[in-house]
Amino acid sequence: MPFFSFSLQSFPSNDLLNQKEYISTHLQLNTKYYSKNTKLWKILNKKNVFKNIRSLNEEKRKKSILIEKETILFCLPPSIGLGDSIEYALAIKAVINSSKFSKVAIAFVGRFKEVFTRYFNIKFIYSNLISHEDFQTYNIVFHVTYEIKELFNQKYNRKNIEKLITNFFLVPKLKFVKKKISNQIKTISIFPISQSPIRTMTISLLNYLISNLSNQYKIQIVLDQQSVISKTLFNKISNTGLVTIINPPSLINLLEIIENIDFGIFMDSGPLHVAKILNKQGVVIISSVSEKIIVSNFENIKYVKNEYISRYCQGPCGLTNIFNYNNMSGCYDSLKISKNKIINNENLKEFQRGKIKNDYIKFILNPVNCLKKINNNKVLELIKNSIN
Repeated sequence: MPFFSFSLQSFPSNDLLNQKEYISTHLQLNTKYYSKNTKLWKILNKKNVFKNIRSLNEEKRKKSILIEKETILFCLPPSIGLGDSIEYALAIKAVINSSKFSKVAIAFVGRFKEVFTRYFNIKFIYSNLISHEDFQTYNIVFHVTYEIKELFNQKYNRKNIEKLITNFFLVPKLKFVKKKISNQIKTISIFPISQSPIRTMTISLLNYLISNLSNQYKIQIVLDQQSVISKTLFNKISNTGLVTIINPPSLINLLEIIENIDFGIFMDSGPLHVAKILNKQGVVIISSVSEKIIVSNFENIKYVKNEYISRYCQGPCGLTNIFNYNNMSGCYDSLKISKNKIINNENLKEFQRGKIKNDYIKFILNPVNCLKKINNNKVLELIKNSIN
């Protein structure tokens, strides 16, 4: 996805002007803006919008020269998720607290501006666009995944975002005061889905937990009615009468739910990352991403370790989603391919081609082996020990 600039000489039809979720500022004519928003790029490249455009260009990212006490603009990669927004916020807030720079701003946070302001009180934020005039006010423009090479392959070899950024800037991580755990746990909240089928709870485990916990606790399951993964999982719940199903209609609603949970059961997904900074108590089931990356230094959330090993998979592989290889979707293990063969490929985009999302349901109904091999009894035992 390019880093691009554009300006308009006239206003297009509602096709652009109604995209409130993509455009977070009042557009002005003959004004140059920068963006990384994938959907906005596609809209601007439509033939029926072309006549309204004054300029539309891919921009080259440049290496920055870091000078302390200067102003710095962090440019995030496009299409980050809720979990990544927490990790970037943790790291950039640590940079702010270090006082290395006179002003710190963040661009291209997408729909997650609420996360950066609500939990980290970061003041200077640009959601999807930044004007050329504002862009020029920063001495340093820091494109995170361009400057820190280890973050480039995140889809195929997930790294600790917070750790890499704080190490790069030589600043200490944020410290969180450990809150006292309440013994009055009445409700267990299960967050079984993620944006990826290889980081989503198996149908077997979800039904097992409902069956074995609902006689002692109220169970609420938090889903997402816009997600095909969520819809598939919901249809496979064996007894919906034992649980409360919640489909938060917005990000703010989801954050409010997490803020009020007694105890959470998580997969590697956005709600887990929100819960850990809120010092919530819970358990996370590890699948493809290591606990050292997702819950390091957050003791209130225990983890069920992934111990799956095969010729093509040595425990948590770091893959965040299925990919396409030779017209087949899967993970390193299911496709029987070496991880190094993928991450050392010069053109990683080729593995995102094809209709990968069309195979999500297949991998929910027939999970990858690291999920399939999770011991349901061990998960239940850890949950009960964590509560007691």
